[in-house]
Amino acid sequence: MNYIIIGNSAAGLFAAEGLRKVDSQGKITVLTADHYPPYSRCLTTYYLAGDIREEQLFLRTTEELARLNLNTHYRVRVTGLDPEGQRVSTASGEVFDYDRCLIATGASAVSLDIAGAALPEVFTLRHLENAKAIQKFIKKGRKAVIIGGGLVSLKSAYALRKQGMEVHVIVSSGYILSQMLNSSAAERLEEHLKDHGIHISLNSDVAAIKGKEHVEAVELKCGRIIDTNLVIIGKGVQPNVEPFLNSGLKINHGILVNEYLETNLPHVYAAGDVAETWDFLRECPRINAVWPNATEQGRVAALNMAGRKTIYKGSMGMNSVDFFGLRIISGGVITPLAHKKDIENALPWKVTEGQESWSKPLAKASTYQSLIWKGNYLKGYVLIGYPERAGLLTAMIRTQEPLAPEVQRNIEAGNRKIVKLK
Repeated sequence: MNYIIIGNSAAGLFAAEGLRKVDSQGKITVLTADHYPPYSRCLTTYYLAGDIREEQLFLRTTEELARLNLNTHYRVRVTGLDPEGQRVSTASGEVFDYDRCLIATGASAVSLDIAGAALPEVFTLRHLENAKAIQKFIKKGRKAVIIGGGLVSLKSAYALRKQGMEVHVIVSSGYILSQMLNSSAAERLEEHLKDHGIHISLNSDVAAIKGKEHVEAVELKCGRIIDTNLVIIGKGVQPNVEPFLNSGLKINHGILVNEYLETNLPHVYAAGDVAETWDFLRECPRINAVWPNATEQGRVAALNMAGRKTIYKGSMGMNSVDFFGLRIISGGVITPLAHKKDIENALPWKVTEGQESWSKPLAKASTYQSLIWKGNYLKGYVLIGYPERAGLLTAMIRTQEPLAPEVQRNIEAGNRKIVKLK
């Protein structure tokens, strides 16, 4: 069997390993635009912060990769897919044939179309090359502006502040991490970040980046000017579907797949941040672009490519982060959803919250918990300072079985004893 994997990050690597476990003789060709062997993009901000060394970013050793017997082509830009001829074309003109193909191209950072965005000190942060370029501009006492209030933006702010820079974060929405936290948890995190010297401006947008040859400042739409030496844009990501727009693939926001991670084209699969898989909580296709989902999708796609029919049960959103010793984890649905069928099914949504001490001197010990329920079903959670509870709550969400009132009360009270499903 001749396999092609397009992409070399989480989904691509785990697919390659999955294929090799069930097909020791098949040819596996990996085509990747990356310059490096598989590494963790999630850790690039911790690399910038000085928390880890560059070699700690890489997911497998040279020896481990060699044992997989992969034919890997680096710095390759895939430009098209021919489903009838079962071929993948590249910008260099080279063509690769396949029996089975996995698209695991991930996503790219969104850029801003504003004046000054092309200045040399303006960056996005998605790849190791970006992190290395940013690292050259990091110096204690310098100033940085981060545009965006999402996870990459705040992790970048943390990294630069830890390196002694003055950091301003410009957020267009009303609170930070709006895709990961509710407003109550975001408020607490905002206070914690400000206590550590990070300036945060909510409900603000950047109008322009000022400077002739180098970045000098950013101008907000309200007219405020913030002097800076460095700008990082963190306004989300876009799935890398462009090479496949003329292939006949069904594409919504990402590439649509079924429960076997098959696309609408024969012998073509998709996994990771480029794929819209079933979200079992929202009950619709959705991209839940987090590392565990990508790895599991890569593994399941590999089994199906090798003829081992395996159902992917669906994804859910989940994130974990640590800012200056404050651990935050969220999973599933963060705020109640409003669908017509929810009303028809008469299953009410509710949110239960609880917190212990929250004072600046005791920030590391402060805790907060928000649980999101739909009837007797746990649908999501937000935790500050309760990392040990995340595993149990995630398991309860994944089972999607009704929980007895006593079990619900135990969870809400933070009772750590083993609970029994109804």
